[in-house]
Amino acid sequence: MKRILSIAAAVLLAAAILVSCEPGPAGLFALLEEEEPLDKGTAAFNANTAAFVTRAGTYYYAAVGATLLRRPTAGGAWEMVTVPGAPAGSNITAGVSDGTNLFISYAPAVDTILRFNGTIWGPYGTIPSGEPVQSLLRANGQLFAVTQSSTGTSSSDYTTYYSIYFYNGGPWAETPIDGSTIASGLPSSIAWDGSNYWIAAGNRIFKGATPAGLGSDAQAATAGFSSTNPVLSLFYDNDITSNDAVLAAATGKLWKLNTGGVYVASGTFGSSERRLSSVIVVPKNGGGNATVVGVKSWASDKYSGYYEYNASQNSLANFGSGVVPSSAYDMVSDNSNYVTTLDDLSIEGFYYDDTLGEETIFARTVMGGLWSNTWDGVSWSGWDRE
Repeated sequence: MKRILSIAAAVLLAAAILVSCEPGPAGLFALLEEEEPLDKGTAAFNANTAAFVTRAGTYYYAAVGATLLRRPTAGGAWEMVTVPGAPAGSNITAGVSDGTNLFISYAPAVDTILRFNGTIWGPYGTIPSGEPVQSLLRANGQLFAVTQSSTGTSSSDYTTYYSIYFYNGGPWAETPIDGSTIASGLPSSIAWDGSNYWIAAGNRIFKGATPAGLGSDAQAATAGFSSTNPVLSLFYDNDITSNDAVLAAATGKLWKLNTGGVYVASGTFGSSERRLSSVIVVPKNGGGNATVVGVKSWASDKYSGYYEYNASQNSLANFGSGVVPSSAYDMVSDNSNYVTTLDDLSIEGFYYDDTLGEETIFARTVMGGLWSNTWDGVSWSGWDRE
């Protein structure tokens, strides 16, 4: 009996310690109650990675493999969307929207891009390369398509190249950044700062005032980007008063990309090896804005989750080594940065719908489903699995 009583006392003591050591505004047990079970959500998303999520009209669209899904922005269940003309044996590689029309691409089908206006599907131009479309990018109303080609037949001489095309209302035209110059990585992220397009492609950054004027940004060399330190995401913060910089997520740090000046690095996020997969700025609880930085696991590590810091630090005067994750618990989720439903999941990327009254941020996780968090004008709802 004495042993049983000792065990019971130990349990009560542990419970008291847990309650007293609150990681944020809510106790640990409250946090656990807020956790969403990993088997909850739409079956098509569970244990999968969504290729994209975006808004077109009054629907959110997302894709997994060859399956296109949508749900009303006001809420409801996800449903599968039939795509007439979808190429057999291919998966959806990317999707973007101009607010009304949805554009999706397929691979390994050759140069297949389809447009959906909410009622009718149809092909959207022909890319002369005859190569698979790996990515679609859109900024400043301009649509870009990235195609892939390869040379060689074995691992010793096999090289993958990418080309960037832009749609100018007629045929697709190739940018000056042709495949011979993009062996550095997939052009996967774009930003428009009001003066220039910025495109991240592995260990290189391209920029230009027009699609036809894209060129390699020499300042990227100062950041030391490489195959082990690639740029995985770009984002332009509209609160930056000087219209001359974007944020780039790389390995361990963010970088401020400055036109005509040396790039500036943040402090270290977690460790110098963490792959920062996505960066985005959204409102934060309590007023102001938060910068949210996703972490993606690679084969060599198991890092996951996301970081936050106050977006006011993105000003040119403040950005630098002092920009590090915040320990505050009141930015995007009521939960701690490290005790959330996304803590153990690798973040592929974020998408933010800033439509007034319907603000929602989505997190695409690696093999962990699609998650969302809604803003009511005052606070965030907390992460929930779609």
